[in-house]
Amino acid sequence: MKQLKLSHNVSRTMSELHTWGGLVFGWLLFVIFLTGTLSVFEPELTHWMQPAVRNSPAEPVQSVDSADRKLRQIAARADLWMIELPLNRHQDLEIMWKKGRTMLERHLEPQTGNILKVPATEGGHFFTEFHYELHSGKAGLWLVSLASIVMLVTLITGIAIRKQVFTEFFRLRWRKSWFSAHIMTGVLTLPFVLLITYTGLTIVFLMLLPIVPQVLYGSSWKGPATVAAENFERPRANLAGELVPLSRLLPLAEAELGKGSISFIRVSNPGDLNSVVTFFRTVDDTVVAMSARASFDGVTGEQLGSQASWNPYVTIYRSLVGLHIARFGGYPLSWLYFTAGLISSIMIAAGLIFFTVKRRRRYATCSQPLQALYRAIEALNVTAVMGVTVACIAYLWGNRLLPLSIKDRADVEIAVFFSVWLLMLLHAFRRTPLRAWAEQTGLAAVLCLGLPLLNALTTTVGLLPAMARSDWMTAGVDLTAALLGVGLAITSWRIYKKAIDTKTIYIAIRQK
Repeated sequence: MKQLKLSHNVSRTMSELHTWGGLVFGWLLFVIFLTGTLSVFEPELTHWMQPAVRNSPAEPVQSVDSADRKLRQIAARADLWMIELPLNRHQDLEIMWKKGRTMLERHLEPQTGNILKVPATEGGHFFTEFHYELHSGKAGLWLVSLASIVMLVTLITGIAIRKQVFTEFFRLRWRKSWFSAHIMTGVLTLPFVLLITYTGLTIVFLMLLPIVPQVLYGSSWKGPATVAAENFERPRANLAGELVPLSRLLPLAEAELGKGSISFIRVSNPGDLNSVVTFFRTVDDTVVAMSARASFDGVTGEQLGSQASWNPYVTIYRSLVGLHIARFGGYPLSWLYFTAGLISSIMIAAGLIFFTVKRRRRYATCSQPLQALYRAIEALNVTAVMGVTVACIAYLWGNRLLPLSIKDRADVEIAVFFSVWLLMLLHAFRRTPLRAWAEQTGLAAVLCLGLPLLNALTTTVGLLPAMARSDWMTAGVDLTAALLGVGLAITSWRIYKKAIDTKTIYIAIRQK
């Protein structure tokens, strides 16, 4: 009898932990999962948000030569050069240089080396950055890590208190309810959610706990560029030295790292006798998200060394990073992660909605303060789920509608995101819950469906021209937005019908 009572108490405690932990952090977790899902296609979103960057295909040696000539022309006295080459899902030739603490960048046309006028934007990187630090620096990192811990706890408690759902899932005993939607989507994406939560938590801990990088990389750790003490950099000699053409070093680097696989070049101390040129290999074809590199003397062209393997600790850690960011599997893996991320987001949203639906009648007879609390929870549910969804789409609309010449344009685009999200919060508190859900879902649908049309009206890279040029990175964003818009429109209509039916029943009750 005591064992049964103890078991009942443990089960009840786990249930309460799952319920309230899921509610308090559910709002944050939905935002983290949604922006993380969007960040799967960070390169495509950035490409879409930079319509001026539509380069014709060029050989790597041509891109390297164009970047080299332009940097010698405009940044000869810089302390550091960096070149990001067009490769796979990154079709932009970008040069960066650093002088003192100032970092500048330009986008180039690979064939000619001409500078492209590209309005500033954070592109898809904003979703990635928001996903892991909430645009709040270290405070955001701590919040995300705490939310990840709570996510693991809710997963474990959810499995413990609902063991029977696995049987129901595989027997296809699915019911039309928010509880069933929450449970079944949770079972469907359980391996993915466990993987993403655990690997994400590992990555964040590396950023937060200084002892971790010292264990992995050694006491001389100063960042991933100097991983495992394989450092081929040299101090400035303060003696002039003519830099060897980078296009001459490219074949040597490709012989070491693989032809057509160079994604990034760093030149330290250009124009100095101790200049060092380092070529970095892409990580898009390996689960270990760590670039192999080859370094050369910038004056003589002599190879200083290379690194393509890492100590076991680094290999394990960077493999976890690779599993989290999913760059190694091409588009099939990206679409798998994107789909699983959307379903996981639905799972979180269904849990939040189920919490309020289950308690709606109970709170209707409570005191005014408790009713106000419950009403606030309903509004925050709407804001955390549909409000942030509308804000994400508005961020893309802002990219197309803001004047090209506006100052600090990238920051203004981000301000659009937060401003729209705030408006959705105010709207959720002003409307009844069902009306708020229907209207914000409808707005999200309109913005998604209108995005391809907006792109076609404001740029020359609309859906049809993009498909004609086989620019599937641009066309993919338009088509995905339209498909999501259809789903949101259907959802909005169903919620709107339910709101009308609920109002009709309420009027009938009052008339009686």
